[in-house]
Amino acid sequence: MITICHNSPSSYQPSSLYADMDKGVVVTRCSYNDFAQPTAWRNFELIVENKHFFVNPGWLAELSPFFQDYCFGEDTVGSALIVDDISSAEMLEFLRCIFFCPTRKPLSIANIPLVLRVATRFEMKPVLARCEVFIANAVNTLDRNKLLQITTAVSQYDPNSSNLTILIDRLASIREDELNPTQFSEMPGDVVADIYRHRMRTREKKRKEFGCVM
Repeated sequence: MITICHNSPSSYQPSSLYADMDKGVVVTRCSYNDFAQPTAWRNFELIVENKHFFVNPGWLAELSPFFQDYCFGEDTVGSALIVDDISSAEMLEFLRCIFFCPTRKPLSIANIPLVLRVATRFEMKPVLARCEVFIANAVNTLDRNKLLQITTAVSQYDPNSSNLTILIDRLASIREDELNPTQFSEMPGDVVADIYRHRMRTREKKRKEFGCVM
């Protein structure tokens, strides 16, 4: 058994991305599993904050080359993994979003930053692909705060995403008096620079168009 910990120098704090969760969300009862009990096939243990989650190692291996090697490689380490860079509540949410057991929890604006972060950590390309589709479908409906939230998450954990350019374009189109530089504090500097470059290009284009009309 080994321990996985977070070594990134980023100042990002997961809780900050949950601060603006939609308070109008209606919670309904669903049969989402708590992964608390082992079975003959769900016998791989994820240990987070002294809580134990039991999952099928085959499921993990299908999604992640990390777990392929960890659970089934020649140098298999064991049947348990300690993860100490996320909370137990976040791990439960992540597992519910990636596994049908029996029902898979839908992706949402609230959980997409978490799913992106953990899926990137464990190289889960199929999960990242689902996130891309979700964001592509939602990008034109996001308000300013959610747009900032999603752009921050994508820029940190999936910087090669085709959605990042679209998100940057949308942020650049927001009126300057509606954006505060402090709102970009968790966003990588190159992404912030892209937003302001895009804004300047748009402003220059409008200035030239106005000059032609005059």
